[in-house]
Order: sequence, then C-alpha cells, then structure tokens
Amino acid sequence: MPITPGEIAFAENGIPASPAYGDIYHSADGGLQQARSVFLQGCKLPQAWQDVNRFVILETGFGLGLNFLATWQAFREHPGHCSRLHFISVEKHPLSKDTLARCHAAWPELSELAQQLREQWPLLVAGYHHLQFDDGRVQLTLIFDDAETALKQLEAKADAIYLDGFSPAKNPDIWSPALLAQFRHLASPGARLSTWCVAGKVRQALQAAGFEVERRPGFGHKKERLEARFAQASAHRPQPPPAKTAAIIGAGIAGSALAHALCKRGFQVILIERHPHPAMGASGNPAGVVRPQLALDDSFNGRLSRQCFLHTVRLVSASSHSSQASHAFDGVLQLARDEANAAHMQAMLAAHAYPGEFARWVTQDEASDLAGVPVAAAGIHFPHGGWMAGPRVCPASLDACGASLTRRFMHAATRLERTPDGWRVWDEGRLLAETSTVILAGAHEAIKFANLPLTPVRGQVTTLSDGSLPGLNLPVTREGYVLPTVHGIGNIGASFGFDDDPVPRESDQASNIERLSRLLQHPPTLAVSPLGARVSFRAATPDRLPFAGAIADDSIDIRAETPLAGIRRQPGLFALTGLGARGLVWGPFLAEALAARLDHEPWQLPRDLWQAIDPARFLLREARRKRA
Repeated sequence: MPITPGEIAFAENGIPASPAYGDIYHSADGGLQQARSVFLQGCKLPQAWQDVNRFVILETGFGLGLNFLATWQAFREHPGHCSRLHFISVEKHPLSKDTLARCHAAWPELSELAQQLREQWPLLVAGYHHLQFDDGRVQLTLIFDDAETALKQLEAKADAIYLDGFSPAKNPDIWSPALLAQFRHLASPGARLSTWCVAGKVRQALQAAGFEVERRPGFGHKKERLEARFAQASAHRPQPPPAKTAAIIGAGIAGSALAHALCKRGFQVILIERHPHPAMGASGNPAGVVRPQLALDDSFNGRLSRQCFLHTVRLVSASSHSSQASHAFDGVLQLARDEANAAHMQAMLAAHAYPGEFARWVTQDEASDLAGVPVAAAGIHFPHGGWMAGPRVCPASLDACGASLTRRFMHAATRLERTPDGWRVWDEGRLLAETSTVILAGAHEAIKFANLPLTPVRGQVTTLSDGSLPGLNLPVTREGYVLPTVHGIGNIGASFGFDDDPVPRESDQASNIERLSRLLQHPPTLAVSPLGARVSFRAATPDRLPFAGAIADDSIDIRAETPLAGIRRQPGLFALTGLGARGLVWGPFLAEALAARLDHEPWQLPRDLWQAIDPARFLLREARRKRA
C-alpha cells in the first residue's frame, strides 16, 4: 500500500489539525494531559504493569506520538514497572520527522524522549517498523497501514488498548464495528481499553466484542469518556514457561544473529558448527550486497524483502557490537538490464510511491556520479543500502552473547533425539546439547533433520586485490554485482550452478569478469589466473522465500483442507534456513523476529508473511495438489 504522509495545519488556537480529515490531533484542553487522563489513567497505568514480566499496549492512530511519549515517560518515572514494554501502534498517514519536530516543540518536558523517537523515526514505507529504546526495555512497533487491514494480520495479546483517532464523523473507518471486532482476538484476558469517544455505536461494538463498557468523567470540555474491560476469562490455565534453553545448528549469518537475539532475551544457547569458526559457509564471503528486492505487485517476496532490509539496516546500524569495519550503508545501485527492465523498474517506483530516501530512479550520469566511476546504465538508487561483511558481523554477534552462549565448534550434528523435555543433539556417539528448543540454521544441511525442499546452489565469487577498482564508492548490481574494496579486497559475483564442486573454476572467474563489463562502462582489464576466488553453497527454496518457524510433524497425514496454522508441529523444533542469495538481508531480522516468537512476544511480521515463510507450506501445497 503506498503511504500518503499526513499533513499538519495549525488551527487558530495553535492546535495541530489534519486538513485531509478536518479534525484536530488532540484536545484543545491539552494533548499531553489528555494522553495521561484518558489513556494511561483509563487503562489503570502505571499500576497495571507493576511487577509483571512484559506489558503490551495496542493503539489505533499514532498521530503525533503523544500517547506513546506519555506512556514511555510514565514507564521511566515509576519504579516496579514491567521488565519490557511493548507498544504497538497503527498509523495510516504517518507524519514526517520534520513535522513531528514542529509539533513536539509544544511539550518541552518530553524533549529528550521526543528527540530519541525522531532519531529512530522510520522511512515512510508501508509495513512494520520496530524501534527499541532504553536498551530494549521499551519496544515500539509502528505499523504503517490501514488500521482494519493491519489488525486482521496482527498477532499479539494486548494488556491495554488505546482507542484513538479522528472523530467518528470525520474518520468513521477507525471506529467501524468490523475494526472494533478485531479486539476480541487481540485483547488478553482482563485487558483494559480506553477512549475519549462515547458514541453509542462504539459502545455497542465494544460490547459485542466481549468488553464490559463503562462511562467515566471526561477530560477538559468532554463530559464523558469510555473505559472498558475485556471480560473473557483465560481459555487455558497458565502454564510455567518452558526452560529458556536452545541449541542452534549452524553459525552463519542466521545462526549467529539468532544466538545473539536469544541470549539477550535470557536464553542459554548452545551453538553447534562443523567448522572451526563462524561464517565459513555462504556467509563467509568477504562482503555482500544489502538491498531490497522490489516487486511491482508487492508480492510476499517483495514485501518480506522490504521489511527485512529496513529492519536489518536498523538492527546492524544500532547494534552496540557492530562496527564500521563490518558494514557500510552508504547506498547501492541496481542498474536496469535493458529498456524494458528500466520501464518496469520505474513503474514499480511509481506504483508504490516510495520516498526518495528509500528508493529513487537515477539517470546513467547520476548513477555514475554516485558510484564514483562511469556505470553502464540508469537504475534505482537505494540510499540506505550498502554492504555487510559476514566474517566480521557473525563473530561480533557471538562475542556480544557473553556467558549465555556455549560454542560447540568442529562438531557436525548428525542426529536429533526427542526427549520428554525437549531435544538432544548428537555428533555420532557424542552428546552435544540437551535443550528445550532446537533451531536448524545450517543452510541446506537442515534436510538431515526435517522434510524441507532445499536445494544447494553453488556460487563462486571473484576477489580482487586492493587498487583493482579505483574510485568505486558503493556496490553496483545488475546481473551480478561489484563491491568496492572492503578490507583490502574487492568482490565480483556471483556464479550460479547446481553442481557440488567446491573447487574454484577458471570458467566462473571468466564469467564474473564478463559481469563486470555489464556493470561498469570502463572496467579494468583483468586476467583470470592471478585472481582470487571463493566457492560456497547457498540453500534455495522452490518459491525463493526462506523457511522461518516451527517444523511440521510429517509423520501424520496432512489433509488438504487443513489450515497452515492447524498443522501439527514437532514441539520445540524450528528452522531458519533457505535464505538463498539474500542471507545478509533476511538473516539478521528474521533471527530477531523468530527469537521474539520463541519468547512469546508480539509478532514482528504480519500473519500472512509468517505464513508465506512457514516451513510447513510445501507439505500443505502437496496435499492440495494431490486432492486436485
């Protein structure tokens, strides 16, 4: 969905208003006071989050961010708060960073928090944007989308709901019975809801969704407001959480990022790797390109690539253990293959109205100026794209795990054994790990333990000595790629084949050199024989989407009419693999998202994207194919 940014016009009394909706963003009696009185007090905060592990708040309409900032401020100021606060907010028309700054100036008491929010404010691109504050204790998930559409795809259990937005007369969609009905599935037992709106249709819709609704004295000139409590009791007796122990098989970009994501959530992790060091498979190339794969129809592949790209750049850039030596996000060029492809690329940009900070069309001359050398064609410039060095990112992620991580390197996992409490991982006769959870992150080797359609794809990268590519400032991609010199090595790649030969071939070197001539107008003259090379094997899936999630129990017959979520799984067995040639884009964020699911946090991707990468999807497709 293309995002139309919100616009602000200030009313005569100085209150920010929306020209599109003809309504003000907050009460004329005070925006911050309204946030505290209507929403925090209405949801019994901060008392409600006292001495709990985590607390989840869901909001409709982020607007100026006042409700979030007031909540964050209360979280900081009141001792005994929850260990982690999750704040999820849906916004169809997000404001620009500059507009937020103009509005936030009215509340100097929030200046420190507001500045931190703006510093992390995401690009105005549709989808989920996950921001972390106060060392991860405060997590803000912004969903830029239509509210009803977003809530249908959201997987979370909210302890408090802020029902906000422009008035029903100005914006009826956000108060519709269909939208309010979604709260039945999103509210945790006993959840509280608050809103300034007391319209009869809103009360009736909330009651129909299972809420006990009560009118309370209003704020400012408003006579009344609503408080509601979700009346549904818990369907299951609370169970003690499983032991937070996990074994990860594979120490490439996926396994290393997952180890770090789990360790920071309090897991004890055992990382198993057959090589002596991390990132010795496909993640071990000196450096790789980080850019999204756009799609005209906004397919699952395009949406997932966009989400992972934005989150991965944010995660790696903000990580305290990463360094400039491990990455550079100074831009990437994707050149058009020919005139037809150029037209297609421009149509993609126009259809989704991407902001220029995310992706923009550049002429051949503009692209050449950005690259620092003459390039072969016009194309798309991704200003926040760049490169990452897996051999540096992976060890840094593992070093940041501290004592929570145990390394079992130079061991090949050969067998999994199910136990009453989890799994045992064996290397022939030696026990490597006994944990509640096992995650398969070892590329195509995952097929030893799970029925996953993975194909090893051979790729050969050509490495160049320092000075071979003078003047090149950033990665350039087309039918292949060339990277500027990183740590004294330049890279051209990569070949694509299905044989299992691990030895570099001169024919692939020649092909990579030929790729360079399609990227740069005046490529350097290179001889094949003195050049370096590296061969690795990527794990590809039939639909070019990764596997992330729980492994199906394929010992039972899967019926064609079974929903994907209804397929029985092997308890405690998960996969994060099949990343293909996009491991650096997909791996870091999917590791974070999977770790969040394993720790029972709100999902960091919409439900349909999780289904698109579900490891059981091909088993269900096969069952439906047989029925047809």
